[in-house]
Amino acid sequence: MMEFKDLSIGYGRRPLVRVPDMKIEAGEIISITGPNGSGKSTLLRTLSCLLPPVSGDIVFSAKDGRMLSLSSVDRRSASMNIAALFTDRIRGNGLRCYDLTAAGRYPYSGFFGKLSEKDQDIINEAMELTETTDLSERLFDSLSDGQKQRVLLSRCLCQKPLYLLLDEPTAFLDLRYQYLLRRILSVLSDRGVTVIMSIHELSLASECSSRLITIDSSHLSSIRDPESLKDMDFVKKLFGISSSLI
Repeated sequence: MMEFKDLSIGYGRRPLVRVPDMKIEAGEIISITGPNGSGKSTLLRTLSCLLPPVSGDIVFSAKDGRMLSLSSVDRRSASMNIAALFTDRIRGNGLRCYDLTAAGRYPYSGFFGKLSEKDQDIINEAMELTETTDLSERLFDSLSDGQKQRVLLSRCLCQKPLYLLLDEPTAFLDLRYQYLLRRILSVLSDRGVTVIMSIHELSLASECSSRLITIDSSHLSSIRDPESLKDMDFVKKLFGISSSLI
């Protein structure tokens, strides 16, 4: 369970978005949608501990049964419970895809830790789920953007997170792998993993999400049912689409 309490997000002490209070249960898929610059990535970066909340807090249940606060959690505890995949360009620095994926076991093995048989099983399972096993020996920097996206998702899955944060997960994926992403999201939900993702692919958000967080160009946010994305008047208002553009 993750809960937003009087949460405002932004940079420094300047609030950008006031996020409605909400409780997110295990296995939910929450989509954050709205126009560019509204604050979607800012919310994800706050949830991943890269940005502190401007005010309020986020509390979540951890693997060890404790309730933790994002405002005070230590980095190792956070990385054992929360994994995040952003659209930032990552350099492989000469690493094979297998090694980059295996880096997701760092919270458990340490940077110089030897991978156990269990670790290797987890790595192999993650690569099978994302269909990247055939890329294991390839250098990460030699891959296409879509292939890199799937390898980085494998690394996230190796963390065995309770909460997975995805920033525009379909950005580099072709149609086949967009369908694969749908299947991965379904598998993770069945396993009780909570997924929170920012997304412009409205059909995916509508089909896969249990709830939406919408943020408009004025940085006003609300909690919505996914069915609202079938209302074109609502979608046009959310994205600021005038009749002259259609």
